[in-house]
Amino acid sequence: MSKKLARLLALGLGLTAVVFVTTACLFAGHRPEVPAELLKK
Repeated sequence: MSKKLARLLALGLGLTAVVFVTTACLFAGHRPEVPAELLKK
């Protein structure tokens, strides 16, 4: 039983980490606009 609980906990923490690393924001759909100064080449 504890192995199953540990596996579920690891899965939940892993998914949470992936969401926060890929979005770097609390809101999954929020993508901030890049300033024009950074886009100039």
